Amino acid sequence: MTDVIAHRGPDDSGLAWFRSDGGAVGGDGDWSVALGHRRLSILDLSPAGHQPMTRDGKVWITYNGEVYNFVELRGELEKAGHEFKSQSDTEVILAAYAQWGTSCFRRFRGMWGMMIADFHKRKVILCRDRIGIKPLYYWKYQGSVFVASEIKQFSKIPAFRARVNPQAAAEYLGQGYENPVRSLFDTVETVPGGCWIEMDVAAPSPRISAPQSYWEPERVSVSVTDANEASRLFLDKFRESVALHLRSDVPVGCALSGGLDSSSIAALVHELNGPQGALHCFSTIYPGDKADEREFIDAALSGIRAEPHMVSPRPGEFLRDLDLLLWHQDEPIGSASIYNGFRLSRMTREAGVPVTLNGQGGDEILGGYYQSFLMYLRAAIRRKQLIPLLEHSAGALLPGGNPDLLRELPRFARRFKHRKRKSNLIRVKNHERGSGVSGMFEQALSADEQNRRVFDIRAMYLPRLLKWDDRNSMAFSVEGRYPLLDHELIELCLSFSPRVLYHRGWTKWPLRLGMGRLLTEKVLWRRDKLGWGVPQQRWLQQEFRPTLESWLNSDSPLWSLVEPNDVRSVANGAWSRRNNTEHGEILFRLFMFDRWMRVFHIN
Repeated sequence: MTDVIAHRGPDDSGLAWFRSDGGAVGGDGDWSVALGHRRLSILDLSPAGHQPMTRDGKVWITYNGEVYNFVELRGELEKAGHEFKSQSDTEVILAAYAQWGTSCFRRFRGMWGMMIADFHKRKVILCRDRIGIKPLYYWKYQGSVFVASEIKQFSKIPAFRARVNPQAAAEYLGQGYENPVRSLFDTVETVPGGCWIEMDVAAPSPRISAPQSYWEPERVSVSVTDANEASRLFLDKFRESVALHLRSDVPVGCALSGGLDSSSIAALVHELNGPQGALHCFSTIYPGDKADEREFIDAALSGIRAEPHMVSPRPGEFLRDLDLLLWHQDEPIGSASIYNGFRLSRMTREAGVPVTLNGQGGDEILGGYYQSFLMYLRAAIRRKQLIPLLEHSAGALLPGGNPDLLRELPRFARRFKHRKRKSNLIRVKNHERGSGVSGMFEQALSADEQNRRVFDIRAMYLPRLLKWDDRNSMAFSVEGRYPLLDHELIELCLSFSPRVLYHRGWTKWPLRLGMGRLLTEKVLWRRDKLGWGVPQQRWLQQEFRPTLESWLNSDSPLWSLVEPNDVRSVANGAWSRRNNTEHGEILFRLFMFDRWMRVFHIN
C-alpha cells in the first residue's frame, strides 16, 4: 500500500506493527495496528523527521501535510515543559496531542491527513484538515479497517474489488457534481474535512465513531460592512498567511496563471522575500488561442523578481498522458484544464522546486465566480432589495465599472435554469430522479446567503478542485500550498458582508482594493479570468474527435450506466456549429468516466 504511492514521498519510507497494547511486533507477527509512511522531506530534512514517529513509544503518528504554525506552537509547548529532538512539525503535532488531546486540531493552521495511534487509550484517531486539502480514505472489510491517502492503495488488498458507487455516479454523470463525503468507488469512505474520527483497537472489530467536527465556519457572523476596512483586514491576514506558507527547508515556487489570485500571491512573496533570489514561477500558455494568458502572465512577472517557466500542453500530449493522469487522479476529471496542473507539476519537479504556492480558493472565499454574483443578486431580488441590483447593473456601465457583468450574467442565468430543470440530456439507468441527483445544486439554492457561502467552500466547488490539485502535484512529488485557504483568512472573509465583496460589476472587491499598490493595472482590473483555461471546446471538435468517435462506436463499460443514444446526441451537439460548450462539457465528462472505468478495471 505504501509502495503504490511512492510518488507522494520519494525521500524516505517507514513501516511499523503493533499489538493493541502498543507492543512492537514484526510484520509477520500477531499485530493489531500497522502504520506505513512515504516521506516528502520539506521541513527538517534529516533522519529526525522519519515516520512513523513517536515521542514516548505509546503514541505514534503517520502524517501527510504541513502545520505551518508549528514554530509558534513549539514555543508554547516548550514553555509547558515539552522537549524536542527535531525541527519537524510532526514532532510538534505529537507534543500538541499529548498536551491538549484532540482539541489540538483546532490550534493547527495548515493541511493534513493524519493517523494517530494512541496505545495509552488503545484508540486510533484519523483527522483531516478543515477544508480537506489533503486526502484521507478508509475501507472496512470483515472486521478490519484500511486507511489510505489515495484510493488506488486499496487495490493492493486481495479482497478489494473496484466497483462504482451508484448514487455518486448518478450525480456525477447526470449533473457533474461530486459530493465530498462520497467516493465514486463503492464502499470507499472519506474522512470529512474539518473532522476527526476514532477507532477502538482493543475490540475484536474496530468500532468507528461518527465524525467529530472541530471547525464551525457556519457560526461566523457578518461584522464588517465597510469595503475599505474589509480590504485592509484582508491584506494584513493574507500577507500573514503567505509568510506562513513560505516556511520550508527546500525551494518554494509559485504556480502563476496570470489571474488575480496567483498574481497576488507572487506579488506578496516578492514583497516578503526582499532582496533574496528570484521566485520560480510556473505557467501554461497556448500561443495563438483565445485561452492563452501569456499577456497577463507577463504583466504579473513585470512587477516581481522572478524566474519564469512555461509549458504549452498539446491535445496529443493530453491523450498520450490520459491513462496516467486518471491513474494518479483516482477518480474521473471534469475538465481538460486539470491537465494544466499535471504538466505544471511535472515542470516544477524538473526545475528542482518541491513546493509551490497556488492561488486556489480566492473565488470561493470572496465570491469570485459570476454564478456567485448571480446568486447574490437573486437573493436581493427575492428580498425585494432593488438598490443593490441597480447599483451593480448601472454602475457596471459607468466609467470604472465592469460591463462584463451584464454580458456574462445572461449566460450564467441560462445555465442556472438548465440545472434547475434537471436536464434529461443524460439519463442514468436504474436511478430515480430526485433520489440524490443534483442534490448539491438544490442545497445551494435552498441555503441562506451566509450558509451558501460556507457551502461553496466546504462542498460545492473546492473539494474536487483541491482533490485534482493534490493528485497532480503529488504525482510528481511536489507539495502544493494554498495561502488563500488558511482557515483564519476564510473566517475573516465570512465576516464580510456580501455587499463588500462586489462593486459595480467587479468581484473580489476587498482583494482588488487591498492589492492596489502591489499589482500591475492589467492584472488588477482583469475581467475575464475564471480558472486555468484550456481550449477544451476546440480540442473536442478537432483533435479529440477521431478518438471520441471511435469510443462512441465501441463496446463501452459506460453503456451499462447511461443510454448510448443520449451520449451520441450530446456529442452531435458538441460538434455542431453552435459551438455548444455545455454539450462539450458533458461529452468530456462522460468520456473521462468511461476511461476511468477502464483504467481501474471497474466492472
